[in-house]
Amino acid sequence: MRNAFPILLLVLGACGGSSKPKPMSLQDMIAADPLPLAKGARWTYQVSIKKYDPEADKDVTSQLTWTTEVLDATEANGVTSFRIKGWPSDLADLEGAPVATERTLLRSGNSFMWAASNDAGLDGAEGWFSWPLLDGQKICPSREMVYCWHVAGVETGYELTFTTGPDEQSYQLQPGTGVARYVYSHHGTTNKIEAKLVEYQKGTP
Repeated sequence: MRNAFPILLLVLGACGGSSKPKPMSLQDMIAADPLPLAKGARWTYQVSIKKYDPEADKDVTSQLTWTTEVLDATEANGVTSFRIKGWPSDLADLEGAPVATERTLLRSGNSFMWAASNDAGLDGAEGWFSWPLLDGQKICPSREMVYCWHVAGVETGYELTFTTGPDEQSYQLQPGTGVARYVYSHHGTTNKIEAKLVEYQKGTP
């Protein structure tokens, strides 16, 4: 049976400053799972999207609810493949309404990588991060890539930010919960997205 856990920040808004979450110690953070992936795990986000509307000739803001779900998990040779639908980056669609696609995230120990395709293993995989993270750390997916992930410590975990010429995106990782916030911003035509976690449901290990 899956349990639902309302995100701590939602409780904060209702109860005021007295319920401010206590920062995790380094030891607690290292022991916690930065991204608790398991079959059936679901993350529900409240999303704000601000885009330029050419017909109205102005920026327009809309709201929606978004779900990220682990559809399947398989293990082979020490690597677990998680097939995920609706990863938050699907929200960063410059054209039309965002559509949830399927991607495969690989985990080997405490290292996370994106598979080249849904049926691929480590061959051609793109590295994301290895746990634990360090404030100020720089993570480059490959030697060939010019851009890298930059890590910053925040009160409840770490924020990973990836900035290129046209855009910028960041993930806030909350150990024990996963991605608690996703932000995307396009540097040209307005396309700004902020997804805040409102509910997390554990999957089945």
